[in-house]
Formats: sequence, structure tokens, C-alpha cells
Amino acid sequence: MNSFVYGVRPSTAAAPFRFARLTGAKRAAARATLAIAILTTATAAAQDPTSPAGTSASAPAPIVLVTLDTTRADHLGAWGWPHARTPHLDALAARGVRFDRCDAVAPITLPSHATILTGRYPPRHGIRDNAIFTLPAEEVSVAEALQAAGWETAAIVSATVLARHYGLAQGFDHYDDTMTVGPRGQGTDPGGNRGEAVERRADATTDAALAVLQGLRAPFFLWVHYYDPHEPYAAPSPWAKEATGPHAAYDAEIAFMDDQIGRLVRALPPNARIIVVGDHGEMLGDGGEPGHGLLLGPGARRVPLIIVGDEGASEPGVVDCLVRTADVAPTIRALAGLSADGPTGQADQAIDGISLLPLARGAACELDALSYTESFLPFFSYRWYPLRTLSDGNELYLHGRPPALYDLTNDPKESNDLAEERADAVAAWGRRLEQTLTAMGASLDTSPGQAQPLSDEERARLASLGYVAGGASGGAVDGDLPDPRDMVDVAQIIQASHELVEAGRCDEALPKLTAVLRRDPNNVPAYNQSGLCLQTMGRLRSALNAFRRAAEVNPQSVVPVRNAGNVLIQLGELKAAEETFAQALTLDPRSPGVAANLSNLRRSRGDTAGARAALDTAEAAGSQHPGIAMERGMIAAAAQDFPAAFRAFSTAVDRSPRDPVALENAAKAAALGGQPTQAADLYRRMLDVTPERTDAWFALATVLLQQLGDKDGARTALERAIELETDPASRTRLEGYLRQLN
Repeated sequence: MNSFVYGVRPSTAAAPFRFARLTGAKRAAARATLAIAILTTATAAAQDPTSPAGTSASAPAPIVLVTLDTTRADHLGAWGWPHARTPHLDALAARGVRFDRCDAVAPITLPSHATILTGRYPPRHGIRDNAIFTLPAEEVSVAEALQAAGWETAAIVSATVLARHYGLAQGFDHYDDTMTVGPRGQGTDPGGNRGEAVERRADATTDAALAVLQGLRAPFFLWVHYYDPHEPYAAPSPWAKEATGPHAAYDAEIAFMDDQIGRLVRALPPNARIIVVGDHGEMLGDGGEPGHGLLLGPGARRVPLIIVGDEGASEPGVVDCLVRTADVAPTIRALAGLSADGPTGQADQAIDGISLLPLARGAACELDALSYTESFLPFFSYRWYPLRTLSDGNELYLHGRPPALYDLTNDPKESNDLAEERADAVAAWGRRLEQTLTAMGASLDTSPGQAQPLSDEERARLASLGYVAGGASGGAVDGDLPDPRDMVDVAQIIQASHELVEAGRCDEALPKLTAVLRRDPNNVPAYNQSGLCLQTMGRLRSALNAFRRAAEVNPQSVVPVRNAGNVLIQLGELKAAEETFAQALTLDPRSPGVAANLSNLRRSRGDTAGARAALDTAEAAGSQHPGIAMERGMIAAAAQDFPAAFRAFSTAVDRSPRDPVALENAAKAAALGGQPTQAADLYRRMLDVTPERTDAWFALATVLLQQLGDKDGARTALERAIELETDPASRTRLEGYLRQLN
């Protein structure tokens, strides 16, 4: 019972996100200038903290932002889609002002929402892709502006890519990012255990919104995010059964979401001001892309935008001017009575969007309001060229390899590229794009910023949402990179291969990946997936070569280096493995398993100080991976310091509550350290995860009998061990123990 098990496992259950008020002296101090400037307005002058939501006669009307993930404007009834079943969104459009043409800033959830909340384009706020970027604390969201003016702020989000640790929670008193396990929310962790959810369905989202709505006090700002139209399409009945048309499954998700939005709207105060906006659309096969993220066609770029409750609007109507999702935050500011473009609290934080209230009230279109859109998912996932567009509403310039130009007036579906016949216009638009980027402190070929590495859990969550992460982490944008428009089929093969690899069908996946690499020899996901297949198949040298090639293609990524270290351990080349993990630690000290594996290798050859140093480096960088705590426990156990070992293993259990290795080691340390009650409890928790472990049932029986004197409990545990034991000799031995006990 004193033999500890070494194992580094990725966390299978992250600590639950709390539904709590955000406080902090640091943030308050950083926003002091903002608060002073805003509080001089009349917006919050008469707030009554005791009155229910929306009932104070003197408080400003509540503002509710509803964001629709992956929702094309042209698939709503108000935009003319014949197969739509969106009566509630259509009713909002009929009550308020519908903006017929609104462009999203990116076909990716996190960057798009960062722009919706800040009014700033991605080159300014710094978020260029899901999961590998975090909104800097220096950014000032519309929630922070309203919070500083005395508004209560709350958010309900429905996908893991908007979890609080990506920075969008700043400024919200309440930020509910709790995902639910169910038809849409069920996830699979990297170890294959069903459990941690990655999204929540619209009915659960509305339930959460209604619950928080009851506790809000005027004036309040509520953001509710719906995720349902995102792949995979899995609308409940009857919406799925009743859907018709060429994209019935997608439309069914929108119909179900619309039904739940109706529930939300009915619960809002009558004077609520409502803004509904999509974060991006879905290509649905346009340009060959079934989903979104690679291309910037109108299916991914054009989203719905509706404003309801603006007292200055003379009557409901439709605005045909081209507007942007970047205009949402300034519009919310204006609705709240704040300056639409500041103050931001930071002198250099220019706002790219403008308030749409003048347009809603009948003003002419803004002639100089250019619409900018980008997608860096191809760059970070596949090392392909990032596409960018710029439009004035009449023409659209797409910067790729090569560029394209479309006449939006006569070709709204962007099917006829005029670049060859209008070379001068293309050159002029190219210069205009460069000037736009320069004004934002960026350029066409500079690095889009340093991405943060993905944990194994984040990688698995993204994969469950249909995103394949390649491990790319920045670098300059090379003009010779492949154009995503030519590589859509490759992306589909990579996604299909990933699913095959996850299912253990490497014999099917490997030929597909080999074909991809012949066509795209710098495809990092293809190398990584090939390496994993080869490793599974026992072809370790070939796997090592694949991982090393991926590291050559993207020397900034820790993923292939870490994978190579794992293969070297399997090959028994421990010195090379240690050197490889040391390199990985330099690349990213937070990468899961790197510090723990390096510590284990050093500890195994007697270098305890070096082992501790690796763990210290990871923790100093902010890592809280359970493997680090496991290694600290192993170091303490080797020194016979069982109380310290128990504390370390218990930390690993806290970080990964259903990891049987952590539970077993914590149980052993507790038993050896004179804490039998805790030991018995931990063994029971372990056996709840792995009930077939005969040796663990025997260990539990030993603790119960020898340390706690619980004969009945020990007898039950022994009987269970005998029931499971398949080896005749071991079964006879256990039966002998039971006879002695009886």
C-alpha cells in the first residue's frame, strides 16, 4: 500500500465558475478617470437600489444585449428567408429598427464578441482567434463603462470559448459561464471521460437569464448569448421535425433559439431597450466551406442587427446603410446617455465603431464608415494566409493571395470577382487597407500578436465544437502562405481525420493525412495527427520524425516538442527526452505535462533540486496543472514526508477530482501519514471512478480493518474484491483473509 503511482493526467473537471460579483481595488483604480467622467452625466443620478428591475420611475431604461452565435441574417424571416420560423425575432424587427446590412468583424466567436463589447477591431483589442487570446485588462468594455456609471451588469454566455478566463467578464457584476451537460452541452475530456460541458442549450440559457433577471436592480445592463446555431446542429423536437428547406437542421436550431428568445423578451420590463446582433454567420457550403472560420463570404460575414426601444426613433423601420458589429458598443453607450466614443479610461483607446442612433432616427449613411473583417483562424490553425476585407458598402475588397474585388450593388452574393478587370481599383483598395491597419498599429505582414498556448482540455473543447487547433502561436504573416480559399477541402480532411484519430481509426486517418502533407507540406495539424497515429500504432521512430517536422514548421509551438518528448520516453531515450522537455518548458512553462514530465525524469536520476526547479518554473508562470501537484507529492513521498505528500496529492485531486491516479496516491499518503478516515474516503472516491480495481478494494479493506477497526466495512470491501478477482490464486488468498475476519 505504500507504492505510489506516477501518472500525469490532464484535468478532467475544471473548477466550477462562480456566479459572483467582480470586485477589486486594482480595477477600480484603473477605472477612476472613467468613473469620474461618466458620473457627471445624468444617467445614474436617480438610481434607487431598492426598486425591482425596471420599476424605478427615475432610473434609465434597462438595456439588454442578445448575441446570436453563428446566425446568418438571410436565414431569419425578417430578412426574407422563406423557410424561417423566427416569429419572435421578426416581431422585434417589426417593433424596432432593422439594419439590413451588418458586417461581423470576424467569423470566430471570441474575437467577434470582444469587438461587440468594446467597439474596437481585433488589431486594437488583440483577440485574433478562439482560446489562444485573452482580452487585456486594459481594454474597456461597454459593461465597464456602464458599471462605472452605476449600472448593474450581468452576462449569461453559452459556450466555453466565452468563459470568463478569456477576459470578457471584466465590467460584469455577474458573469454566468456555467455550461450544462445535455444534448448540446455534453463534452468529452481528453481521457475519454464524458463530463465537462462545452456549451449550453437555449432553454438552459434562458432559464439562467430569467433567474438573474429577477435579482437585477435598475438601471441594469444584461447580455445574453445564445450558441445553438453553431455546429453540430441538434435542435430538439418539434423544431427539428418541422424544419424544411435546403438547410433544415441549421434553420431548426435558429427556430429553437428564437422560441427561447421569446421567453426572454416576455420577461423583460416593458421599457427595456433591446439590441439583437449576430457574432458571425455560417457559410453552409458557400465557397466550399460548410461551417465558418476560413472564408469571409457574406454567409459568414453578414449578420442580423435589430435595435428596439430607442425613444428617439420616430417609427419602426429598416436601415440599408452598411453598419458593423463594432458599432454595437458605442450604440449601447449612447442609449445609456454616455458619450458614444469615450471616455475609455485610456487615452490611446480609439473606438472604431460609431453610435447607430442617428441612423436609426433617419440620418444619412456615414460615408467614411468602412467595414473591416478578418479571419486569423487559418493562420493559427493551419499556417495559411489570413483573409481580410474592407468595404464601403458599395464595393468589397478581399485581401488574399490573390486579392478580389466585388461590386456589392450589382453582386450582393459576391460571386463575380472583378479584380482582373479593375486592377487600379484593387491597388487603391489595397492601399486603403494598409492605411486602415496602420491606424490600428498593425500591418499586412507583421505578427498578429503572441498567442497563448492551449491546454489539452481547451484543445479537446475546441475539437468538440468543430475547431482543429494546430498549435501555431504567432510569427510574421508570410505572403507565400497558402490561401484558405484554395484549401477548404484540406481543412475538411483535417477535421475528418481528427475525428478518426479520436475514434482510434488510424488505419483510415493516416492515408488521408499523408495525402494532405503531400499537398501542404507545412500543415502542422496533419503532422501532429500523423504523429499521434504512428505513436498509437507503435511506429515510434516515424512518430518522432512527424513531431520533429511539425516543430520545424512552427518552432514557436510547444505541442510537437511535448509530443516528441513523450515518444522519446517510450523509446527509453531518457536523456534526449529530458532535453526535449526542457526545451518545451522554455517554449511554454504552462504547457500541460511538460514540467511534470521533466520533473519526473530529473527525479528518476536523483536530481531532486532540478525536479523542483521545473515545477517552480511552471507555477511561477501560472500553471495549476494537476501533474505539477502530483510530482510534488512524489518528491515528498520519496522523502518519506507523507503529510506533505498527502497535501500535494490532495491538491492534484482538487484540480482533477476524478483522476484515479491522484485519488489513489492521496489515499496511500493519507494512510501512511496517519489519516485513515481521509484515506478511506479517498479510496471510496477512487473506486467510484474505477470500481473494477480489486487491489483498491483490498487496500480499502486494510485501512478500514487495521486503522479504523471497521470490521463490517472491511468485510464488504473484501467481498467486493473477491467478486471481482479473476486469478484463482489471488481469489483463494482473499477468501482466506475473509475467513480470518469472520
